[in-house]
Amino acid sequence: MQKISIIGSGGSGKTTLANKLSDKLGIKVYHLNKIWRKNEDEHISQEEFEKIQKDIIDNNDSFIFDGNYNNTLDLRLDASDTIIFLDFPTGANISRSVKKNLTEKNSDNKDPSLDRTDKINVKYIRWLANYNKEERPKILSKLDDLKLKKRIVIINTEAKRDLFLDSVDMDSNKASL
Repeated sequence: MQKISIIGSGGSGKTTLANKLSDKLGIKVYHLNKIWRKNEDEHISQEEFEKIQKDIIDNNDSFIFDGNYNNTLDLRLDASDTIIFLDFPTGANISRSVKKNLTEKNSDNKDPSLDRTDKINVKYIRWLANYNKEERPKILSKLDDLKLKKRIVIINTEAKRDLFLDSVDMDSNKASL
C-alpha cells in the first residue's frame, strides 16, 4: 500500500482519512481541492490539473490522492495500488457537510485552504443528493473492473473505517483487511 487513491462523495471523510493514513504510513497526501483551486473563486485549467497529477504519479514512489474529480479519476485509479471508496449513505454525507459548515469548519484539516464547506449552496447539495444515484454506479463499475488488479477497499460505516485504520500496519505498510 504505497499508491493510494481515496474517493467518495463530498462529506464522506476523504480528507480526514487521507490525513490519518498519511500520519500512519508516512506517505504524502495530495489534496486535489488544493491543487485544483488557485483561490476562492478561480481554478487551474483541466490540462494543468491533469499534468500536475501525472507529474506526481511519475515522480513519486508513494502518494495518497484525496478527492474524486471524475475527469482525471481513471489516471489516478490506474496508477494506484490501493483504492479506498468511502461509500456512505447520502444523508450521512449531507449531514456531515452541513455540520462541518456550521460547527466544525476545518477542525480535522491541517490546512485551511482545503476547507470547501463555506461553498455549500443549492448546486452542491443537489450534487450530494444525487451522488449515490449518478456517480456511485459508475465508480462501483470501475472498481469491479479493477478488483483483480488492485486492492479495493469499500468503507460504508464509521466502524469499518475505524477498523480499517486500526488494521494499517506502519512497519509493513500493509493493511491486514
